[in-house]
Amino acid sequence: MSKKMIADQDDQVNEIIERICEIAGKALPIGATIAMIGKVIHLREIGADEVTVRKQISGVTGIGFNDLRIDEIIFEIEEQPEQNTYMPFNNSLFEGLKKKLDKDV
Repeated sequence: MSKKMIADQDDQVNEIIERICEIAGKALPIGATIAMIGKVIHLREIGADEVTVRKQISGVTGIGFNDLRIDEIIFEIEEQPEQNTYMPFNNSLFEGLKKKLDKDV
Protein backbone atom coordinates (compact mmCIF):
# COMPACT_ATOMS: atom_id res chain seq x y z
CA MET A 1 0.00 0.00 0.00
CA SER A 2 1.40 3.39 -0.94
CA LYS A 3 2.13 6.14 1.55
CA LYS A 4 -0.62 8.25 0.00
CA MET A 5 -3.20 5.47 0.43
CA ILE A 6 -2.14 5.01 4.07
CA ALA A 7 -2.37 8.77 4.66
CA ASP A 8 -5.80 8.84 3.02
CA GLN A 9 -6.98 5.99 5.25
CA ASP A 10 -5.60 7.75 8.34
CA ASP A 11 -7.46 10.91 7.34
CA GLN A 12 -10.63 8.92 6.84
CA VAL A 13 -10.33 7.22 10.25
CA ASN A 14 -9.70 10.62 11.88
CA GLU A 15 -12.81 12.03 10.19
CA ILE A 16 -14.88 9.07 11.43
CA ILE A 17 -13.56 9.55 14.97
CA GLU A 18 -14.36 13.28 14.87
CA ARG A 19 -17.84 12.55 13.58
CA ILE A 20 -18.45 9.90 16.27
CA CYS A 21 -17.40 12.44 18.93
CA GLU A 22 -19.79 14.99 17.42
CA ILE A 23 -22.63 12.46 17.48
CA ALA A 24 -21.79 11.45 21.06
CA GLY A 25 -21.61 15.10 22.06
CA LYS A 26 -18.30 14.68 23.87
CA ALA A 27 -14.65 13.84 23.40
CA LEU A 28 -13.97 10.12 23.49
CA PRO A 29 -10.70 8.32 24.16
CA ILE A 30 -9.00 7.92 20.76
CA GLY A 31 -7.64 4.42 21.43
CA ALA A 32 -10.97 3.10 22.65
CA THR A 33 -12.78 4.69 19.71
CA ILE A 34 -10.37 3.19 17.17
CA ALA A 35 -10.73 -0.20 18.86
CA MET A 36 -14.52 0.17 18.76
CA ILE A 37 -14.46 0.92 15.03
CA GLY A 38 -12.35 -2.17 14.41
CA LYS A 39 -14.55 -4.30 16.64
CA VAL A 40 -17.76 -3.16 14.93
CA ILE A 41 -16.28 -3.97 11.52
CA HIS A 42 -15.14 -7.36 12.82
CA LEU A 43 -18.54 -8.09 14.36
CA ARG A 44 -20.24 -7.34 11.04
CA GLU A 45 -17.77 -9.54 9.16
CA ILE A 46 -18.51 -12.52 11.41
CA GLY A 47 -22.27 -11.95 11.25
CA ALA A 48 -22.85 -10.81 14.81
CA ASP A 49 -26.36 -9.68 15.66
CA GLU A 50 -27.44 -6.06 15.95
CA VAL A 51 -27.63 -6.24 19.75
CA THR A 52 -23.94 -7.11 20.02
CA VAL A 53 -22.93 -4.25 17.71
CA ARG A 54 -25.09 -1.74 19.59
CA LYS A 55 -23.71 -2.90 22.96
CA GLN A 56 -20.15 -2.41 21.69
CA ILE A 57 -20.87 1.17 20.60
CA SER A 58 -22.89 1.98 23.70
CA GLY A 59 -20.13 0.71 25.98
CA VAL A 60 -17.48 2.96 24.44
CA THR A 61 -19.56 6.08 23.78
CA GLY A 62 -21.83 6.02 26.81
CA ILE A 63 -24.82 6.51 24.53
CA GLY A 64 -27.93 4.59 25.55
CA PHE A 65 -28.42 1.24 23.84
CA ASN A 66 -31.68 2.32 22.15
CA ASP A 67 -30.58 5.88 21.36
CA LEU A 68 -30.91 6.73 17.66
CA ARG A 69 -27.39 8.17 17.73
CA ILE A 70 -26.12 4.57 17.76
CA ASP A 71 -27.60 4.19 14.26
CA GLU A 72 -25.77 7.34 13.15
CA ILE A 73 -22.49 5.94 14.46
CA ILE A 74 -23.08 2.62 12.70
CA PHE A 75 -23.65 4.57 9.48
CA GLU A 76 -20.40 6.49 9.98
CA ILE A 77 -18.44 3.27 10.53
CA GLU A 78 -20.04 1.09 7.86
CA GLU A 79 -21.43 3.27 5.10
CA GLN A 80 -19.63 6.60 5.06
CA PRO A 81 -16.16 5.24 4.20
CA GLU A 82 -17.52 3.49 1.11
CA GLN A 83 -19.30 6.63 -0.03
CA ASN A 84 -16.11 8.65 0.44
CA THR A 85 -13.88 6.26 -1.51
CA TYR A 86 -16.14 5.42 -4.42
CA MET A 87 -15.30 8.10 -6.90
CA PRO A 88 -15.22 6.29 -10.25
CA PHE A 89 -13.92 9.27 -12.19
CA ASN A 90 -11.35 10.34 -9.63
CA ASN A 91 -9.90 7.04 -8.49
CA SER A 92 -6.23 6.12 -8.93
CA LEU A 93 -6.96 2.38 -8.85
CA PHE A 94 -9.56 2.80 -11.57
CA GLU A 95 -7.14 4.88 -13.63
CA GLY A 96 -4.39 2.26 -13.28
CA LEU A 97 -6.71 -0.51 -14.43
CA LYS A 98 -7.91 1.61 -17.33
CA LYS A 99 -4.34 2.28 -18.48
CA LYS A 100 -3.49 -1.42 -18.21
CA LEU A 101 -6.53 -2.37 -20.28
CA ASP A 102 -5.68 0.29 -22.89
CA LYS A 103 -2.18 -1.23 -23.24
CA ASP A 104 -3.56 -4.75 -23.61
CA VAL A 105 -5.95 -3.73 -26.40
